[in-house]
Amino acid sequence: MANPGTLKSPITVEEILSEELYGVVAHARGEAAPLDAKAIERKLRSAEDFYERDLGIRLKPTRVFSDVQARKHFPSGAGLHFSEIDPPFDPVADIEEPAYDYDPGSRPWGETTLRYAPVVEIHRWVFAYPGTVPTFVVPPSWIKGDYKYGRFNLVPSSGTSVAFQFTGVAAAVATGHRAIPRSIFIDYTTGFGADVTQAHGVLQAHHEDLLEGIRLRTLLLLGGIIINTRSGGATGGSLGLDGMSRSRNFGGKFGAYSGMLELALEREGEIRRDWKRQERGVALGFM
Repeated sequence: MANPGTLKSPITVEEILSEELYGVVAHARGEAAPLDAKAIERKLRSAEDFYERDLGIRLKPTRVFSDVQARKHFPSGAGLHFSEIDPPFDPVADIEEPAYDYDPGSRPWGETTLRYAPVVEIHRWVFAYPGTVPTFVVPPSWIKGDYKYGRFNLVPSSGTSVAFQFTGVAAAVATGHRAIPRSIFIDYTTGFGADVTQAHGVLQAHHEDLLEGIRLRTLLLLGGIIINTRSGGATGGSLGLDGMSRSRNFGGKFGAYSGMLELALEREGEIRRDWKRQERGVALGFM
């Protein structure tokens, strides 16, 4: 069984067994036995992955980089090159996403909603314009926003010459009456804390509903195993006096555990709907 620290959430296999699967047994080769811990762990990991994708979150602190492949075409010193990522980009642990569009009409002063929230830290915010090397690295003091919802604006607050450089380029783009696709490169860390321990603490203290949803999703993913191993889903049966006629009663859509799984399905869906409405503010198009 994996160490709980290797899982994305603070939920453990033992919790699933003692709470969501209390009294549930599997039948195989004529014997009753608890569900296999490795099977539960796989479904738990799958439930965590599903919640991350569906809600646009990361349970553990995760670095996010804009268009890593495109950085090969920028020289070092532009604020975007591979060599300027420290520690280096890790395709397993980190996330790569498309760069953001710059639309001077709909996004004044760089108003941008990041794809993942909450945000722990913004590492760099760079405008890359068409041409040879023209980029503008936004000073960190300009970046203002709501880290919980991942919504940011740029507020020029340092150096008149730097502000003039940015507004001059922005004005040139605006006069062209067109947006520049994938021209804002933003690197940031998303998650519920600066490290795994802090993130798990925040989840347990403030987001127990989210953890409940993951536990319920795990239970639902295990439903197929529970149904199929419990006498094929049958809850009862009878044999005729002639020894030939048989009948079977499945007791609901999910067999013996229909009531439990149907309640879990309803509650789990409710948790995700509430999270999207309350914690993200609006439903984003990428979800």
